Amino acid sequence: MRLLTAEYPYLSPSDISQELILDWRKKIVDIRIKPVTWNNYNRHLKAIYSFAIKTELLDFKQNPFNGLFIRVGKHQKKTFTNTQINTIIYALDENIILPPILKPHWFISALIMTLRYTAIRRSQLLKLKISNVNLNNKTIYINPEMNKNHDYHIVPISNQLYPYLEKLIMELKKKKQPDNAQLFNLNLFSETTRIKREDMNQNQLTYIFRIISKCVKFPVSPHRFRHTAATQLMQNPENVYVAQKLLGHKDIKTTLGYIEYDVDMIRKQVDML
Repeated sequence: MRLLTAEYPYLSPSDISQELILDWRKKIVDIRIKPVTWNNYNRHLKAIYSFAIKTELLDFKQNPFNGLFIRVGKHQKKTFTNTQINTIIYALDENIILPPILKPHWFISALIMTLRYTAIRRSQLLKLKISNVNLNNKTIYINPEMNKNHDYHIVPISNQLYPYLEKLIMELKKKKQPDNAQLFNLNLFSETTRIKREDMNQNQLTYIFRIISKCVKFPVSPHRFRHTAATQLMQNPENVYVAQKLLGHKDIKTTLGYIEYDVDMIRKQVDML
């Protein structure tokens, strides 16, 4: 609503018309925002106006935001190739010269491996506590408040990931961190940080990945690990249930969105007809 009122500061909610909204959409879509972002704005504003009309706060015969969604084509999700993943892992090897922000190397490696093998979101990673990890059961518990759908889910700790988390928790115990302490907190171990007594925040995590991207010379982000894991799983559509549970999706349609067009797979299936 703030963007709309900023564009038309002198208009009251009752002055908004569909023609005006279409004019606004033309001004901002593709110049300031993407079509998918517009659809989110339109969905929220439509809900606000529906409530106002229903409660007779506004005198409209129909919602001015009806029918103004933009059809968005499916875009290929940004993923890593196997070569790129190997490049990232090699760059974090202890024998490679790294910028101070990427030390200690074992911490950054644990962070990368967790994203690679759990496909969790960056916001979930930062909210994880030591108590969320059960090394005995080899599971990570994602609390409902960490999830976009406000539901809990349990992520398995793979054999590849286990030694990295085991090392991380061992080092946290050496620092005498309580069970409710942040699991991934570079401030406890970095020699360069100025905020040793605070949790690691979103800006720090973003900066870490910016530096990693410079080191390997291609974009690296937490979400690319999520997309990569999902896309690799969905190369075999029989993995749809596995992918849905790993990603914590409530709606299976969201998971199906990770199926990419694969002509070789289609040819193989057609040859079996």
